[in-house]
Amino acid sequence: MRNLLLISICCFLLGCFQSPYQNLQASSENSSCLGNLKPNFTSVLYMAHVNVVGKHLSGLLLFKKMPDNTTRVVFSNEMGVKFFDFEYAESGFKVIHCIKHLDRKAVIKQLKKDIGLVIMHNIDVSTAKILHKDNQNYFGFFSGREQTYYLTNKTCTQLIGIENASKKQKKLIINLTDYKGGMADSIYIAHQTFEFNISLKQLER
Repeated sequence: MRNLLLISICCFLLGCFQSPYQNLQASSENSSCLGNLKPNFTSVLYMAHVNVVGKHLSGLLLFKKMPDNTTRVVFSNEMGVKFFDFEYAESGFKVIHCIKHLDRKAVIKQLKKDIGLVIMHNIDVSTAKILHKDNQNYFGFFSGREQTYYLTNKTCTQLIGIENASKKQKKLIINLTDYKGGMADSIYIAHQTFEFNISLKQLER
């Protein structure tokens, strides 16, 4: 009886530690279609709501392509006071400005990662491992113990989400809906292991 109980506990624990993507199947889709879905914009403005480190911030988030081919991402309140100003370039990432409240290594690192995933910063689509489940394609990218998946519809004509996970659990889910001006109209970024989420709704200009 005791051995049976131990076996049951071990089976339960092993079940808990299974990859959230274990049921995905290999796909014949070509990775080039994901490249066609990479955000293509000149300047896009969002109404933004950010909940981070126990605080709520709201304002305007601007994505802008610069003449030197870098991408600037600026979050400010309605009065124009900047919360942060980031620069994404092929050579890396730079913090132009950040308010003291957000200027923490862990917060900056996570914002850099989240926004970088949305704009597909330095993503080499040719390295994607392509899988599928039901009516969705999963384009997988792997780095150390982490895995990131870009999710598209069955025909690979629309990017619908992004997920980041460890080998055991999902850590980040990004939902993308509708598209205008080369970017999703609505973006919702939700961390699964701690309280940190970002809600974006595109504004007409």
